[in-house]
Amino acid sequence: MIRRRAFITGTAGLLAAAAPRGVSAAALPAYVSGSAIQALLDQARDGKGSKDAAGRYIAKVPKATYLLTKPLIVYRNTHLDATDARIVARFPAQGVKHTMVLNSVGASTGGYSGAGNIAITGGSWDPVWDFVQRGKLNEAPAMNGITMIHSSDVLIQGVTMWNVKWWHGIELNAVRRGTVRDCALKGWIADPGQGLWHGEAVQLDLPVGGNTWGGASDFTPCRDILLTGNVCDTSGSQGGWGQLTGSHTADPAHPHVGVRIENNTVLNARWDGIATLNAQNVRIAGNTVDGCEGGVYVKSVAGGPLSTVEITGNTVTNCGSRNWLSVRADATGPISDVMVTGNTVPCSRVNYYGPITPRAGTTLDCPPA
Repeated sequence: MIRRRAFITGTAGLLAAAAPRGVSAAALPAYVSGSAIQALLDQARDGKGSKDAAGRYIAKVPKATYLLTKPLIVYRNTHLDATDARIVARFPAQGVKHTMVLNSVGASTGGYSGAGNIAITGGSWDPVWDFVQRGKLNEAPAMNGITMIHSSDVLIQGVTMWNVKWWHGIELNAVRRGTVRDCALKGWIADPGQGLWHGEAVQLDLPVGGNTWGGASDFTPCRDILLTGNVCDTSGSQGGWGQLTGSHTADPAHPHVGVRIENNTVLNARWDGIATLNAQNVRIAGNTVDGCEGGVYVKSVAGGPLSTVEITGNTVTNCGSRNWLSVRADATGPISDVMVTGNTVPCSRVNYYGPITPRAGTTLDCPPA
């Protein structure tokens, strides 16, 4: 099993780059407490207010700048509409889970049985802005923006996520039928103790040990995931993400299944533009990847055979030294039913590794000699 970070809470993040010398703390806005948003979510939990077309009670956040000091907890059948809001964080180093939003999950909940039928729409979210304004970026903990675990029927749409430190803008962890649509993922502060591959703007994960934000550590993978219409780029103050999406926790017996990554734009990523790890029934189609270190990368893990990978109609330009398009099968993790067609990418930057079987009746783009 491939593992990732060791900390959900604790002192992770205290040693990242400080604000530049000589920068003074700027005037802060008149914050509204994040507890005001939580009160709206609690009302939705209690069945108060109007519903959207999917039967979710709407927690509509009024226009203001809100300061969170702990996660917002979203309950079943809830639509958090933050369209008019700016939401920033001032989390302590210890004592709370380091994510701005988390769905409600019981201690023993497993599978996809946690709070679901959840929508989060709109809003400008920034976990480090308040620290920067106070000249204390070095005190900002490593964070996720939005985390959903042991959940189903999740929609995250129209969210703008700024300058996440070390971890992920959106994490789908043991999620079934999850969609991330039309989001802007802007800027990432890299973890100096990890490779740039660690920086997925949208992370697909499974609950194992320190990766478990709530509920059971039962290895439940993600299923039926759609990422579409998103833009991943620099923020102006911070560099690009490691990559738009991918995973760096894997168990060969529990692959993610049914992952579609379609019509996204990935710019200036510092590792690959788009990646999947230990995922089958994958479709990567119609994406634009420009100015990244690498392009589109699909990989199996040892002991984890995969089937059905489609990489079609993507445009990869101006990338760096990594492969611009690659499928890599581990020697004990063959990948079958692979279709790579209609992509715009120079053949000199396309590579296939290991036991890969093309889809019957198709020829891979830039086939190996």
